[in-house]
Amino acid sequence: MKKEPIIHLVPTFHHDIAYLKPEADYTAMATEIVDKAVSFLRKDPTYTYTVEQAYFFKEYWETHPELQEELCGYVQQGRLTFAPGFWSVPDMCMPSGESIFQNATYGRRLLHDLTQAAPRTAFIADCWGHHAQLPQIISQCGYDYYLFSRCMDPDFAQENFRWQGLDGTVLKTHWASSSYAGISFPDEGPVVNAEELHWEEASADGLMNIYNTNKSHGSDGAQIVPVGGDMKLPADSSLNIVPELQKNETLPYPAFSSLDAGLDAVDFENAPLYDGEFISALKGTFSTNIRIKQYNRKMEQELYALEVLSVLKNKPTELSDEWALTLKNQFHDILCGTICDEAVDQAYREYDAALASLEQKRTALSKNGEPALFNALPFAVKELRGNTLCSAEGFGYAQEVELMAQSGAVPAVFENEWYRAELDAMGFITKLTELQGGKTVFTKQEIPFGSLLMEADGGDNWVEFEYPWELNASHFTTNTPDPYDRSAQPVHPKVALSKVGVRRAEAKLLSDGSICITQQGSLDYWATHLPFTTTVTLSKTSPRIDYHTEFDVLTKRIRLRVAFPTELQGGSVRHQIPYGMVDRGEGTQPPEYFMDQQKDGAGLALINRGLPANNTEDGIMMLTLFRGVAMEYKCASVLSYNLGEHICCDYAVIPHAAGSDAMLWEQALHFQRPLLETTREELLPFGIKGAMISALRHDNGAVFARIYNNTEQTCEAKITLPAEITAYQLTDGCMQPVGEPISVSGSLTLPLNPFQIQGIKFYQ
Repeated sequence: MKKEPIIHLVPTFHHDIAYLKPEADYTAMATEIVDKAVSFLRKDPTYTYTVEQAYFFKEYWETHPELQEELCGYVQQGRLTFAPGFWSVPDMCMPSGESIFQNATYGRRLLHDLTQAAPRTAFIADCWGHHAQLPQIISQCGYDYYLFSRCMDPDFAQENFRWQGLDGTVLKTHWASSSYAGISFPDEGPVVNAEELHWEEASADGLMNIYNTNKSHGSDGAQIVPVGGDMKLPADSSLNIVPELQKNETLPYPAFSSLDAGLDAVDFENAPLYDGEFISALKGTFSTNIRIKQYNRKMEQELYALEVLSVLKNKPTELSDEWALTLKNQFHDILCGTICDEAVDQAYREYDAALASLEQKRTALSKNGEPALFNALPFAVKELRGNTLCSAEGFGYAQEVELMAQSGAVPAVFENEWYRAELDAMGFITKLTELQGGKTVFTKQEIPFGSLLMEADGGDNWVEFEYPWELNASHFTTNTPDPYDRSAQPVHPKVALSKVGVRRAEAKLLSDGSICITQQGSLDYWATHLPFTTTVTLSKTSPRIDYHTEFDVLTKRIRLRVAFPTELQGGSVRHQIPYGMVDRGEGTQPPEYFMDQQKDGAGLALINRGLPANNTEDGIMMLTLFRGVAMEYKCASVLSYNLGEHICCDYAVIPHAAGSDAMLWEQALHFQRPLLETTREELLPFGIKGAMISALRHDNGAVFARIYNNTEQTCEAKITLPAEITAYQLTDGCMQPVGEPISVSGSLTLPLNPFQIQGIKFYQ
């Protein structure tokens, strides 16, 4: 009688799309790995294999047409599986929520179309952060399980548990306490990344060690043991050693298996519940190769805007190639910037080509009518573009008013309906008061509000501020707190090199009372120079104070940050994440679009655009604009210093009263998605009130919308529909209909629970 495994041995490999070598090299290695795995599947009917990413499997499928029928057979037998089966294995914190949905959708659709596979385990092997909306997103995309390796809460440290997300969704989750590398069988093939990974030896003792380690973290029954690691070639010896291990009566019974089968055998009904998130480590990755993060955010926002425009103009536009490129480059090492020079260069070239393609498609959507600016958001916006004030209703065209402008000295006071700012001659705000409650959020301090700081950064592409790792190996993998100036700490005798640096400022005064201040200066320390220009815009029609900073990178191993001191020390620090808000307190983490600090009824929000490294220390809100570090001890990494690059950064602050979340969300979304240049044509009358929207696109002959409730209260989404729409269906996260079509005419009202995300398809 066949025994059921207690130890589920899962042959797999973690596929680095690009990392210490360029993509082409890893693709060749991955092809060799899967070739060998297929030979094992033929040879041993008990053997199983798991492939991570649909992006690579598409390449393998197309280059191996003679294997296609055979591969489908292994899938149907349950011996070839995919986990996660996303397009790539992305960073899980820096991409938008819509990108995570699209990553799962593109991967699952491809695998289903090719092999009828339906992945059930979202296996995120090598990623360093997992936010609180992932249980809902992953569950909606059709997954039964989530499996991760890094960033477990050390006070929890359970292998098998139920993870409750922000909206209340509970997802069965497994933490690989012994890492995603697992166990290694003797082999003559190369061992990749041995310095970073640890494998147990494939012996009775090694298997028992890993079993006991897992058991110490609550795995009393069935256990999962990966047989793999980074680019790990399947070992011939495994086919002989596993049958021998099965004969050992003192050993929990091992057998080749899959993640799905192993997790199916776990008793999740009695597993503990975890309510929260697993926030990020390796925080230097939030600002390494910052241009990649900025490219990613620009791609996301351009895709959103063009999808909305194509729906409202009723001109279906094919954007799958640009989406696929964006999702591929959200692979964690690429988006985190922890890649070799050839991979950095490839990413830049791919982004430039994709943006050029999007520009051609925007032009094709804008052939008829007079030039106009289009608001791709469902709520009204006002935007100052140069000397032109633009006002647009939701999903509408802008009305433009030219303003008179004159140059002059920086005025002492600026006031609009939201705040009052007192300014000095260099354009720095010396006092900032929100006017709804009359609370002051900043008064003059040693650190000017919105000033720049150049710091010594001796870390590498992963870690922040550490001395070169050769001097103290313990610094190589640690992350320490990140206050504004750490010069008092003995291991960091000099971190702050230069601050403020403004040499002159001038103002442009607009006829509606708005002000644009240009600050010019340089941060200097011995032979280190960082010239910069910052433009500060205080608009009469916006609650935001917008900043645009440009600088040239002339030196290595520095970090550039902007600081916004507050009077809010000791209050709450919240981060906006995809489709929600969480209270994270002080410390560096990657909010999606903004973070917010509040105390005693007043607050200050800091909005970033593709600048993920946000933190608050001692009431000072900070944003990292750039860091010039590399990893030359691992690979060719000169480009990571970004020497000679001209970097542009956009960010903003909003002083506000408590209870202003709706305004903060709208302003943050508008900051990400400014008005789009197009032509004035008739638009379909779509509209939405009472909820937010993260997608409006054509999909297989229908119009798909993803709406969400970004608050902790229930709400009603009220959707205005064109007369052509006669029916709708709710969908899962991958845009697949759930239930029968329902007739509709003119409008639709849907209740949404707190932080709920909902997909809908509309039909003519």
